[in-house]
Amino acid sequence: MGMAKRNIAPGGPFLFHESVVRYQHSYEELVNRYDGRIFRRAIEAGGGLALIEARAGGPTGGPAVDAGEVAVEAGEVALRVRVPGRMTKNIVGAGEAALRHLLAFDLDLEPFYAMARIDRVLAPIVRRFWGLRPVRYLTLFEALVTAITTQQVNLTFGGRIRARLVKRWGDKLTLGGEIHYAFPRPERLARARAATLEGMQFSGRKAEYVIGVARAAAAGELEGADYRDLPLEEAVERLTALRGVGRWSAEQALYRGLGRIEALAAGDLGVQKVVARYCFGETRVDENRAREAARRWEPWGALAAAYLFAAWRAGIPSGAKAEAGTGTEIETG
Repeated sequence: MGMAKRNIAPGGPFLFHESVVRYQHSYEELVNRYDGRIFRRAIEAGGGLALIEARAGGPTGGPAVDAGEVAVEAGEVALRVRVPGRMTKNIVGAGEAALRHLLAFDLDLEPFYAMARIDRVLAPIVRRFWGLRPVRYLTLFEALVTAITTQQVNLTFGGRIRARLVKRWGDKLTLGGEIHYAFPRPERLARARAATLEGMQFSGRKAEYVIGVARAAAAGELEGADYRDLPLEEAVERLTALRGVGRWSAEQALYRGLGRIEALAAGDLGVQKVVARYCFGETRVDENRAREAARRWEPWGALAAAYLFAAWRAGIPSGAKAEAGTGTEIETG
């Protein structure tokens, strides 16, 4: 078995656990897996599959690396790439590139933090979660399928039916007796039968939506480069032309697949709840009111929401002064 290790610096602050815990939204997640210590994912590399494993390196969000491994500086991530056969530089490079995208290492947080310094809601929360990054999926296709599977259902059920899809059409990698699944390639899923998906508890419509999105991706219509630099409304309009993709799914996919942090899915119930709690001291607001409240955070609306969600998970009440975490102090405005 080939194996390579290296340390990766994100080019800015990085809070590992609080960022990566987003991958734990479903206990049945098979592709992006985080056990509270190590993040694992199978990716395509070198003509086959490789497993990437990442853990925090130092005191900024998780336990230090095991004894015997190279110590890393605060904020760095220890990456290990494993393959069944011979390791090559290309495979290691693919693993690092995938991890940098997944963990949003290309995102410059400083402009957002400059805005947050003078925002009464965000200032204490950002100070507490300094270095939090919005984790992603590997492709726009994966993000769209993930959004479709969670439409109008809870995250647990969405994760369950997605796991069945991954087991049926995803390639698998076996290392040390453990099976790791890659997200299905669109070409494979495009040939699926709706009846097969329905047998996995997909509704008839969701089965058709997933197959339609897979066919669009297989035809080259969902290349990330084609959507990354489009004006947001134009990107949303193009995605919502796909059957079964509404504004919520499009914004979720642009945010989670391509890292477009201005794509706030204000139609999301969770977004409405965290905005209501921290901006208004209420239980829930509607989509219009959530968008209105988030205007002052533009163009970082989805990133701001990620920090509100972190505060929610930590049980920080509305109006509370969060405890300072690692990183620079932010003055409340």
